[in-house]
Amino acid sequence: MRTLSASRLLFTLPLLVGLHANPREAAAAYPASPQGKRFAVATDHEDATAAAMNVLRSGGSAADAAIVAALVLGVVNPSASGIGGGGFALIYDAKKKEVKVIDFRECAPKAFDEAALVALGEAPLRGPAIGVPGEVAGLAWLSRHYGKKPWATLVAPAAALATRGFLAQRHLARMAVEGRKLLETSPSLATSFLPKGEPVLYGARVARPALGKTLDELARRGAKAFYQGAIAEAIVATAAKHGSRLSLADLADYAVKERAPLTATIDGRTIATMPAPSAGGLMLLEVLRIFGASSQSPMVKEHYGSSAYFHLIAEAMRGAFADRALVAGDPDFEPSVNADYARLLEPAQIERRKLQIRSFGTAAPKDWVPVEEGTSHLTVVDAEGNVVSLTTTVNDLFGSRIVDEKTGILLNNELDDFALPKKQVVDRRFGVRNRPRAGARPVSSMTPTLVLEGGKPILVAGGSGGLRIATGIAQAVAQRLWFGCDPLACVSAPRVHVAGLLPGIAVDADVSDDVRGGLLLRGESPRVDPVSHTALEMITIDWQGDVPTLRAASDPRKFGVAAAE
Repeated sequence: MRTLSASRLLFTLPLLVGLHANPREAAAAYPASPQGKRFAVATDHEDATAAAMNVLRSGGSAADAAIVAALVLGVVNPSASGIGGGGFALIYDAKKKEVKVIDFRECAPKAFDEAALVALGEAPLRGPAIGVPGEVAGLAWLSRHYGKKPWATLVAPAAALATRGFLAQRHLARMAVEGRKLLETSPSLATSFLPKGEPVLYGARVARPALGKTLDELARRGAKAFYQGAIAEAIVATAAKHGSRLSLADLADYAVKERAPLTATIDGRTIATMPAPSAGGLMLLEVLRIFGASSQSPMVKEHYGSSAYFHLIAEAMRGAFADRALVAGDPDFEPSVNADYARLLEPAQIERRKLQIRSFGTAAPKDWVPVEEGTSHLTVVDAEGNVVSLTTTVNDLFGSRIVDEKTGILLNNELDDFALPKKQVVDRRFGVRNRPRAGARPVSSMTPTLVLEGGKPILVAGGSGGLRIATGIAQAVAQRLWFGCDPLACVSAPRVHVAGLLPGIAVDADVSDDVRGGLLLRGESPRVDPVSHTALEMITIDWQGDVPTLRAASDPRKFGVAAAE
């Protein structure tokens, strides 16, 4: 087995953009990705990757490994995810050669109070923003449809880590420092992550015994124990104390949604990604429709990582954000959303978008920007060729910051992702489809993605980091398809980010001064992006006949770990 811990890579990242004249030489500056012939895993944390690999070694499926990894991530990286949240998963069934998508995103309660949500302002505890959690239901769905191992076996590793304790890794220690003021508002979180009033240190042991007991109960009684009975009652009581209208009926009635993937075939490669209520897949497909999905892309001649390269891709992403603002919404409440996505990807519309992109100068921004924060992502390929790409979230840093003391469950604040009035300043059309409504699921940037060529999977990817998921995945997937770079180079390389439709461009600190100067000449306003809780995961599959070579990579920005055998 080969594994690579991104924590060993972060402080040696080369100034890749300064080497942009030759993409293969630049990519070679990174260590090679872990490589194997049977299976591979990439997650945001070494404990999650290790647990998933153990499941695969014992004959478990990609779904089994994904379930274990997701549950472990919720224990060891609670700033980003947990069973009090929800997400999306994309599944490839190798035997049936079909792609499925499930939506287990949080939804608004039946008695949702929009006024209370709007009135929150910058309040640290966000009870009215708590959505009905979907993660447990989503993982149970995966187990029923694609699992091989007993549910109790899959829950056990996370329960053990929560009960016995785990060693805080660099990302959690960093988030404890960054979120110190938020943690101080939550006694339960402060006990675990601000011991003796100071942020938990890297390598310190952290235990979450109440959560461990809850996970043990879920292992014994199944997912229904989360949505009915004592656990559900405790969640509802705690949420109510903080202004939420979450009810027992909301939990009992929660349902996973099966959706058709958003797909496009470009340059002989079929990209399957997340449909509405995500808008991340729309951005990815717009970028690839505009610039292509192979080494014949016109972006190759712009030179990898140059100011022209970053500017052009930023302009394409700005267009996708404009489309998101106008058309994205919950398809169960906005029936035309899927048709509008298809229309935006039609050749005539893509040609019009190309004409709007200039080598010098940027499109006029609109004053609308969605707000999203942290998430966790994992990718798995098993020995039978099945694939799972799963993203899960509690939304902001440590979600709502509200923990139910009896169960240890950290609750999400996902309803903040609706387009509230403060996010619709210039053009009232923006965000109308993503307006708050009882039962609706807010628009997301989560982008689990699969690429197939010749009917075989060649790339699986996804990421965390709110709005930066969509922009990051668009760049990393394009880098692989255009230049054929090793996946670790694709997820590690410096990136740019456009913040919704606001002016300016954020650049990673590794983007060289000459490239920043070139961006200025092209009409951009570059600023260094300080965000550290964004990360991508990628597994690539190269085929020699029917024999695969898998390479797995986890982004160093969150100190994740990838492994392959």
